[in-house]
Amino acid sequence: MVENNKRQPKILIFTIASWNSKVGDNTWETLVSQYDSANLANIFLREEIPDSTVCSKYFCISENRVLKSIFKRNIKTGKEIKAIPILQAQESEDLKVHRQRYLNMKKKRRYSMLLARELCWKLGKWKTKELDDFLDEFKPDIILHGMDGYIHINRIVRYAIKRTGAKAIGCIWDDTFTYKQSKKFGHNLYRFFQRKSLKKLAKKTSEFFAITPKTKQEADKFFGINCTILTKPLNTIPIAQSYEKITFPIKMLYTGNLSIGRDVSLKDVSLALKKVNANEKKIVLDVYTQTVLSEQMLNEIENEFCHIYPPISQQDVLRKQKEADVLLFLEDLSDKELIARLSFSTKITDYFSAGKCILAIGNYDLAPIQYFKETKSAIVVDKLSDIESGLQKLLDINMLEEIAINAVNCGQENHNATLINNTFKGVIDKVYIKGQNEGFTN
Repeated sequence: MVENNKRQPKILIFTIASWNSKVGDNTWETLVSQYDSANLANIFLREEIPDSTVCSKYFCISENRVLKSIFKRNIKTGKEIKAIPILQAQESEDLKVHRQRYLNMKKKRRYSMLLARELCWKLGKWKTKELDDFLDEFKPDIILHGMDGYIHINRIVRYAIKRTGAKAIGCIWDDTFTYKQSKKFGHNLYRFFQRKSLKKLAKKTSEFFAITPKTKQEADKFFGINCTILTKPLNTIPIAQSYEKITFPIKMLYTGNLSIGRDVSLKDVSLALKKVNANEKKIVLDVYTQTVLSEQMLNEIENEFCHIYPPISQQDVLRKQKEADVLLFLEDLSDKELIARLSFSTKITDYFSAGKCILAIGNYDLAPIQYFKETKSAIVVDKLSDIESGLQKLLDINMLEEIAINAVNCGQENHNATLINNTFKGVIDKVYIKGQNEGFTN
């Protein structure tokens, strides 16, 4: 919390998803929780109902309604929404349509469909009186946004910066700006327009965060900027679990989405579990995800050793992590599309907070896998042929305890909450003071 004798900056945060505890990614929410909720607002594009009390004001621009507005110009596409407890929230028809659209896109992964979506956002009516009223009433001093691959949200952020006169801070979570993720023509064509969009947004942004040193290095060079490295802080002071009294079967847990190749990696883990458990049930895996898998993929993954469940709240995730013996981290093992090559999953610091042994599976060229290997904070499997041997290592109690201790030490040294919150606040204060000096504060 900032000092009482100083006026806190009013901060507007742009996200794709709402601040909903079933979504799982709560990085922005965690970082801004040190500020008064009355000075925080969120604009999001997915038709979920927020349930976080960290923020006082929410505004949703419905993608489904934006698409309809191409033909029905009088349709209302944006509205202010109040956060309600997750148990009282009901799924809207717009959200059901939204999810089905994205399921179809993920099945085919056609970049022509992604470009078509951007065209629809370009033609649709998102710039509305309701949005203007929300921006004018809240009057942010600072706008926080991700340097995302979504061209439409970048356009909306630029509009908000222009209308409010607020200073902007961008965070680079992933590789959204290089051609290194894929060699496919469709990817590179789509990336060409993404890069143009991000360069326009970068010119309107005062300061930048980068999720890893590798991300900073590449982003600084491409955009001509100087990022501050920032990760999600630990959610608690971790204590390494003792495995002295562990009972079999070992309980392994995965919570999160299964996109960008993670579903295939999970299938490979499930097949390996059958081999490890051939004579005796030694390891079981529970998966909680909001990703809608095809019936074929579900049949290939689920068996008596691997069970898939619907998503649960963040509070329940933390409880499940306490009950688990091993936490599974999944990325794509193939080298065809390295979507997560510069990312640093928020799940990593959550895992470090849990004080458990971590099993990390993914291609070594991905930044999270490299990080686990360099810090020895997980049992790392970076080849398909090594999954079974990686699972076998979980049967060694000494190995479980060693990795749990390494994970805790890595978390305390590199993701200390006080250090990260101070870094975040320092950049906020710097931009806020700059805005005051230039006469753009309210």
